[in-house]
Amino acid sequence: MIEERIQILRRAAKVSSRENSEHAWCIITGNEKLVDDIAYNAITAKDRVQILFRESIKILDRYTAKRFDCIMLKGESLKISEIRNRCRENGGASIEITQVHIETVPNLLVIIGPEEPMKSFNGETNRQNAKINILTEDHTSSFIKAELNTKIKLPSFLRNTITPILDMSDVVLSALLISVIDEENIELVKQISQDNSLFSIDLKKTIQDKEKQRIQEETKENKTPANEETQTKNQTQEEK
Repeated sequence: MIEERIQILRRAAKVSSRENSEHAWCIITGNEKLVDDIAYNAITAKDRVQILFRESIKILDRYTAKRFDCIMLKGESLKISEIRNRCRENGGASIEITQVHIETVPNLLVIIGPEEPMKSFNGETNRQNAKINILTEDHTSSFIKAELNTKIKLPSFLRNTITPILDMSDVVLSALLISVIDEENIELVKQISQDNSLFSIDLKKTIQDKEKQRIQEETKENKTPANEETQTKNQTQEEK
């Protein structure tokens, strides 16, 4: 009876420990000021969240250059939720990747870019039969920086006139978390996103493989003490 109670307490302690250490990943995108704010917030809470990377992205089309920033975080689920709320309040877009995504959903990619190229991306994946599932999406409500493409040669006075107009243009970013149905199509989907001037993050390479390996190692470690305890009991009973 006492031994059974001890086992129950041990299981409860393990569950409690997992809940306290539950963590998630988050990708946030928006203008430079927004991402500066998020990065500062993460740095001041470095014991609860860490910055995995930050990128400044420039998308060129025929006439314009669009600029935005992207940051990836890993941390406690509650802190990640707090940061995502802050992002939403300031007009950014965020995608959360949970432990469930990592463990159960294959071939995860995050795709980020302006809405029009995103529509072209979805159409092209359909035409090339590169089947994807859109798991979640978000959009910015504050606008990113747009400017005249530097390759276009214009007189200074004309460029100075056009640039403020572009800065006021309503450029909205979309962020998608997708799963590529067939693993063999991952590179094709990434190429389609690149062809449409979209920014893509391969979560399989970034976190999924590493996290699965970590989970397997933890599972193996958790099983080992129990097996050793069982073997010890069996040996004791045999000796008796």
